[in-house]
Amino acid sequence: MSVLNNFTVTVARGLRRLRQKDLISAARRGSTSEEASPRLQMEKCLIVSKVTRYEYEKHCHENTSDAELERILRKRGSDFDAMMDNHREQKAFEENVAKSLKNMGVKVEMASRLTYNDELIKWCDVVVPCGGDGTFLLAASRVRDNNKPVIGFNSAPHKSVGRLCLPTWCSNDVKGALLALKEGRFRWMRRSRIRTTITCEQKLLDKITPVDLHTLHFCRYPPVSHLHDGPDSADPRSRTEFAPDEPSTTLSTKVLPFLALNEVFIGESVTSRVSLLRLQIDNGKWTHTKSSGLCVTTGTGSTSWHFSINCLRTHSVLELMKILSEDFGVKLDTSLEKAREVAERYNQKLMFAPDSEQLAYSVREYITFEEWPAPRGLRVRDKASSVKVKSHCTDAGLVVDGSVSFPFNDGTEAMLEILPEDSLMTVQMDDALPY
Repeated sequence: MSVLNNFTVTVARGLRRLRQKDLISAARRGSTSEEASPRLQMEKCLIVSKVTRYEYEKHCHENTSDAELERILRKRGSDFDAMMDNHREQKAFEENVAKSLKNMGVKVEMASRLTYNDELIKWCDVVVPCGGDGTFLLAASRVRDNNKPVIGFNSAPHKSVGRLCLPTWCSNDVKGALLALKEGRFRWMRRSRIRTTITCEQKLLDKITPVDLHTLHFCRYPPVSHLHDGPDSADPRSRTEFAPDEPSTTLSTKVLPFLALNEVFIGESVTSRVSLLRLQIDNGKWTHTKSSGLCVTTGTGSTSWHFSINCLRTHSVLELMKILSEDFGVKLDTSLEKAREVAERYNQKLMFAPDSEQLAYSVREYITFEEWPAPRGLRVRDKASSVKVKSHCTDAGLVVDGSVSFPFNDGTEAMLEILPEDSLMTVQMDDALPY
């Protein structure tokens, strides 16, 4: 079994385990008549469309004719025909969803990454992203009303999994899926999201504005010029300690307008730089860290980047088992199959329920030597109720769901937490056809 297939199987098993726990928990709590027969208001639907590669290229070449754009892309070596086939397939799927909704008497509006806004979100009863998990995350991040459902269709189930979207059969039978939703053949599901509150000097607060990473060729924030003086000021790796905080009476706060359904990542924009961050876990002591950045995740995001950062490879487990057996005399079955079983069991514990009120954090590639970390004792991976982060970076970003980035440089502080009123309302449907 390949490493990729091994990860896929582990994630699939973990998701089934979490789903079973949800069903058992619901059964123990008992269900009201409303829960047994849920109702979905669908008078006005907003379809959030995926920006295809062709649309992205058109956006990047605004003043270029179609013929010239084709020439540029073919000269570059891009598979223009496949690009156009994918584009037409995506648009046909979106039109099918829109037509099916209109045939049911539903008012429909369309939006893309470039036109999706708060006014449209307030107008609709339900947000319907059509794409994959990326489009779903885009749609979910802007919805502040925790009673407004986000229900996604995977527009290419033969190419991607789309774990946040409806099951595969819904994509193959859009009309049947919409009818099932209308008749209440689904279960409500709430997914926790991370709220980010920024604190910094008032004069810098207005500059902390979102940058869409999917519509830019490059994403680099201007470096902080006042951080340090001297010849080594440009290289944060040359620093061995943080400058003392200077008291300020002009600190201000604001809540970022995006809620993270998967994760918040904080780190230097240039990945080869060391990220200098101070962390406070659950109101504990502040800890100085040097690393490749910090990833803070929800239960929903625990199956994606958080899992990839922390999962154990089978061969690594096998080597550890052999060390225990050969060097420490521990009697173990050191077969590859047993190592795979141990790795899967460990990896499944990395995932937790999407409605969990806790978040999990991971410090990537933690640098530990001499006095670092200070104070000692910080776990590189753990769960928490809240995480505070203070930046001592020179060109860093705070990235929400891998999509929208905010500048997060020296002196800026962020509070990451999960609140019930920020949860996302979505649905669960059976993987099998209902007929």
